[in-house]
Amino acid sequence: MDHEQRRREFAAALVRCARERGLHATGFREVAAEAGVSLNLVQYYFPTKEALLRGGLVYVRERITERLRERLDALPGDPERRVRAILAELLPNDEASTDLYCVHAAYAALALTDPLLAAQPHAAGPDELHPLLTELLAAAGLAEARLVATNLLALATGLSAYVVSGYHSIETARAALTAQLDLVFGQSS
Repeated sequence: MDHEQRRREFAAALVRCARERGLHATGFREVAAEAGVSLNLVQYYFPTKEALLRGGLVYVRERITERLRERLDALPGDPERRVRAILAELLPNDEASTDLYCVHAAYAALALTDPLLAAQPHAAGPDELHPLLTELLAAAGLAEARLVATNLLALATGLSAYVVSGYHSIETARAALTAQLDLVFGQSS
Protein backbone atom coordinates (compact mmCIF):
# COMPACT_ATOMS: atom_id res chain seq x y z
CA MET A 1 0.00 0.00 0.00
CA ASP A 2 1.25 3.47 -0.93
CA HIS A 3 0.92 5.40 2.34
CA GLU A 4 0.91 8.83 0.71
CA GLN A 5 -1.84 7.72 -1.66
CA ARG A 6 -3.86 6.45 1.30
CA ARG A 7 -3.44 9.79 3.10
CA ARG A 8 -4.64 11.61 -0.02
CA GLU A 9 -7.68 9.33 -0.25
CA PHE A 10 -8.62 10.12 3.34
CA ALA A 11 -7.99 13.83 2.84
CA ALA A 12 -10.21 13.74 -0.26
CA ALA A 13 -12.91 12.02 1.80
CA LEU A 14 -12.56 14.77 4.41
CA VAL A 15 -13.06 17.42 1.71
CA ARG A 16 -16.20 15.71 0.41
CA CYS A 17 -17.58 15.46 3.94
CA ALA A 18 -16.65 19.04 4.80
CA ARG A 19 -18.34 20.31 1.64
CA GLU A 20 -21.53 18.47 2.55
CA ARG A 21 -21.58 18.80 6.35
CA GLY A 22 -19.15 21.60 7.15
CA LEU A 23 -15.63 21.38 8.48
CA HIS A 24 -16.68 21.54 12.14
CA ALA A 25 -19.05 18.58 11.70
CA THR A 26 -16.47 16.40 9.96
CA GLY A 27 -14.44 13.98 12.05
CA PHE A 28 -12.90 10.53 11.96
CA ARG A 29 -16.23 8.67 11.74
CA GLU A 30 -17.48 10.73 8.80
CA VAL A 31 -14.19 10.41 6.92
CA ALA A 32 -14.03 6.65 7.55
CA ALA A 33 -17.60 6.18 6.34
CA GLU A 34 -16.99 8.34 3.26
CA ALA A 35 -13.79 6.44 2.43
CA GLY A 36 -15.39 3.05 3.14
CA VAL A 37 -12.77 2.04 5.70
CA SER A 38 -12.56 1.48 9.43
CA LEU A 39 -12.22 4.33 11.89
CA ASN A 40 -8.95 2.81 13.12
CA LEU A 41 -7.44 2.95 9.65
CA VAL A 42 -8.12 6.68 9.34
CA GLN A 43 -6.67 7.21 12.83
CA TYR A 44 -3.58 5.24 11.87
CA TYR A 45 -2.79 7.81 9.18
CA PHE A 46 -4.09 10.83 11.10
CA PRO A 47 -3.77 10.13 14.83
CA THR A 48 -5.47 13.37 15.94
CA LYS A 49 -8.26 15.57 14.65
CA GLU A 50 -5.67 18.31 14.25
CA ALA A 51 -3.57 16.03 12.02
CA LEU A 52 -6.67 15.13 10.01
CA LEU A 53 -7.54 18.80 9.51
CA ARG A 54 -3.95 19.63 8.52
CA GLY A 55 -4.00 16.75 6.03
CA GLY A 56 -7.22 18.05 4.51
CA LEU A 57 -5.84 21.58 4.25
CA VAL A 58 -2.68 20.38 2.54
CA TYR A 59 -4.80 18.31 0.15
CA VAL A 60 -7.01 21.29 -0.74
CA ARG A 61 -4.02 23.53 -1.39
CA GLU A 62 -2.35 20.83 -3.49
CA ARG A 63 -5.47 20.41 -5.63
CA ILE A 64 -5.79 24.17 -6.14
CA THR A 65 -2.12 24.40 -7.10
CA GLU A 66 -2.44 21.41 -9.42
CA ARG A 67 -5.41 22.99 -11.24
CA LEU A 68 -3.49 26.26 -11.64
CA ARG A 69 -0.38 24.46 -12.86
CA GLU A 70 -2.37 22.54 -15.49
CA ARG A 71 -3.93 25.78 -16.69
CA LEU A 72 -0.61 27.60 -16.89
CA ASP A 73 1.23 24.75 -18.56
CA ALA A 74 -1.18 25.04 -21.47
CA LEU A 75 -0.36 28.72 -22.04
CA PRO A 76 2.56 30.42 -23.72
CA GLY A 77 4.83 32.75 -21.76
CA ASP A 78 2.74 35.91 -22.37
CA PRO A 79 2.42 37.48 -18.89
CA GLU A 80 -1.02 39.02 -19.47
CA ARG A 81 -2.55 35.75 -20.64
CA ARG A 82 -1.03 33.94 -17.68
CA VAL A 83 -2.39 36.48 -15.17
CA ARG A 84 -5.84 36.23 -16.73
CA ALA A 85 -5.68 32.41 -16.60
CA ILE A 86 -4.61 32.31 -12.95
CA LEU A 87 -7.36 34.64 -11.82
CA ALA A 88 -10.01 32.94 -13.96
CA GLU A 89 -9.04 29.59 -12.45
CA LEU A 90 -9.56 30.98 -8.94
CA LEU A 91 -13.25 31.52 -9.70
CA PRO A 92 -15.36 28.46 -8.82
CA ASN A 93 -16.43 27.41 -12.31
CA ASP A 94 -17.25 23.72 -11.87
CA GLU A 95 -18.16 21.31 -9.08
CA ALA A 96 -14.55 20.51 -8.19
CA SER A 97 -13.42 24.14 -8.00
CA THR A 98 -16.55 25.08 -6.04
CA ASP A 99 -15.83 22.33 -3.52
CA LEU A 100 -12.20 23.41 -3.23
CA TYR A 101 -13.15 27.06 -2.75
CA CYS A 102 -15.81 26.32 -0.14
CA VAL A 103 -13.63 24.01 1.91
CA HIS A 104 -10.63 26.35 1.65
CA ALA A 105 -12.84 29.22 2.84
CA ALA A 106 -13.99 27.04 5.75
CA TYR A 107 -10.35 26.46 6.67
CA ALA A 108 -9.66 30.20 6.49
CA ALA A 109 -12.61 30.86 8.81
CA LEU A 110 -11.49 28.14 11.23
CA ALA A 111 -7.94 29.52 11.24
CA LEU A 112 -9.31 32.79 12.66
CA THR A 113 -10.08 31.03 15.95
CA ASP A 114 -7.66 28.09 15.89
CA PRO A 115 -4.06 29.24 16.43
CA LEU A 116 -2.61 25.81 15.63
CA LEU A 117 -4.36 25.73 12.26
CA ALA A 118 -3.50 29.37 11.59
CA ALA A 119 0.18 28.53 12.10
CA GLN A 120 0.12 25.98 9.26
CA PRO A 121 1.95 27.14 6.14
CA HIS A 122 -1.05 26.52 3.88
CA ALA A 123 -3.56 28.38 6.06
CA ALA A 124 -2.37 31.85 5.13
CA GLY A 125 -4.15 32.16 1.80
CA PRO A 126 -2.69 33.14 -1.55
CA ASP A 127 0.93 33.38 -0.41
CA GLU A 128 2.09 31.18 -3.27
CA LEU A 129 0.20 33.17 -5.91
CA HIS A 130 1.05 36.68 -4.86
CA PRO A 131 4.76 36.54 -5.85
CA LEU A 132 3.90 34.83 -9.14
CA LEU A 133 1.26 37.42 -10.03
CA THR A 134 3.59 40.23 -8.98
CA GLU A 135 6.31 38.86 -11.24
CA LEU A 136 3.95 38.45 -14.19
CA LEU A 137 2.44 41.90 -13.75
CA ALA A 138 5.91 43.46 -13.59
CA ALA A 139 6.90 41.54 -16.73
CA ALA A 140 3.80 42.97 -18.41
CA GLY A 141 5.11 46.46 -17.61
CA LEU A 142 2.85 47.45 -14.75
CA ALA A 143 4.10 49.83 -12.12
CA GLU A 144 3.12 48.93 -8.56
CA ALA A 145 2.85 45.27 -9.60
CA ARG A 146 2.81 44.06 -5.98
CA LEU A 147 -0.14 46.27 -5.07
CA VAL A 148 -2.00 45.36 -8.26
CA ALA A 149 -1.47 41.66 -7.48
CA THR A 150 -2.93 42.20 -4.01
CA ASN A 151 -5.97 43.97 -5.47
CA LEU A 152 -6.55 41.31 -8.12
CA LEU A 153 -6.32 38.45 -5.62
CA ALA A 154 -8.77 40.25 -3.35
CA LEU A 155 -11.15 40.76 -6.27
CA ALA A 156 -10.98 37.10 -7.33
CA THR A 157 -11.52 35.94 -3.75
CA GLY A 158 -14.48 38.26 -3.25
CA LEU A 159 -16.05 37.28 -6.57
CA SER A 160 -15.60 33.61 -5.66
CA ALA A 161 -17.45 34.17 -2.39
CA TYR A 162 -20.28 35.88 -4.29
CA VAL A 163 -20.52 33.00 -6.75
CA VAL A 164 -20.68 30.23 -4.13
CA SER A 165 -23.19 32.22 -2.06
CA GLY A 166 -25.43 32.66 -5.11
CA TYR A 167 -25.16 36.43 -5.03
CA HIS A 168 -23.59 36.51 -8.51
CA SER A 169 -23.48 34.00 -11.32
CA ILE A 170 -20.17 32.72 -12.60
CA GLU A 171 -20.84 34.66 -15.81
CA THR A 172 -21.21 37.93 -13.86
CA ALA A 173 -18.04 37.18 -11.90
CA ARG A 174 -16.10 36.44 -15.08
CA ALA A 175 -17.35 39.66 -16.66
CA ALA A 176 -16.36 41.71 -13.59
CA LEU A 177 -12.91 40.10 -13.50
CA THR A 178 -12.41 40.61 -17.23
CA ALA A 179 -13.46 44.27 -16.98
CA GLN A 180 -10.97 44.90 -14.17
CA LEU A 181 -8.18 43.10 -15.99
CA ASP A 182 -8.93 45.12 -19.13
CA LEU A 183 -8.52 48.30 -17.07
CA VAL A 184 -5.31 47.05 -15.48
CA PHE A 185 -3.70 46.01 -18.73
CA GLY A 186 -5.07 49.01 -20.61
CA GLN A 187 -3.11 51.21 -18.19
CA SER A 188 0.13 49.37 -18.96
CA SER A 189 -0.01 50.02 -22.69
